[in-house]
Amino acid sequence: MAIGVKKLVLGIPVGKSGSGNLEEYEKAIQWYANVLGFKIDWVMGIASLKLDNGQQILLFGEEDDENSLWYTGDIKRNPHYSIQFSTDNIEELRSDLIQSGVAVGEIIPDAGGGEPVMMFCDPYGNRFWAVEDKKIDRVQQARALGIAQPADDTIA
Repeated sequence: MAIGVKKLVLGIPVGKSGSGNLEEYEKAIQWYANVLGFKIDWVMGIASLKLDNGQQILLFGEEDDENSLWYTGDIKRNPHYSIQFSTDNIEELRSDLIQSGVAVGEIIPDAGGGEPVMMFCDPYGNRFWAVEDKKIDRVQQARALGIAQPADDTIA
């Protein structure tokens, strides 16, 4: 029996918490609010931010202590976050991000899934990617590519 995950909340490191740099932390919160459109839900050591559709992220200061919940290792050398933002217009999003001073990659018209994508980073070195949501039916796409799909009666 599966427990069933109800919701995913992603935590994102935005600098060292041990430094006590509250000004830098506040600047990080405002970047996510002003540039990406998150609403600040609450701030209590970590910050909870939400999009209008209810999706949530937590911003935290990374820790050097390997036993800490917020330990990330050396994220500058080895970023390990895969966070996707969906958009209806990737060219417009890219332009808005550039106007906000964000480091943005080129738009790749088709990164293998049939949708245009691009990479960008927050000011703290976290890498993200954006995809223009074209409502592609992935099952139909896989069948067209000859990728086997499980039969409906074999799915538990």
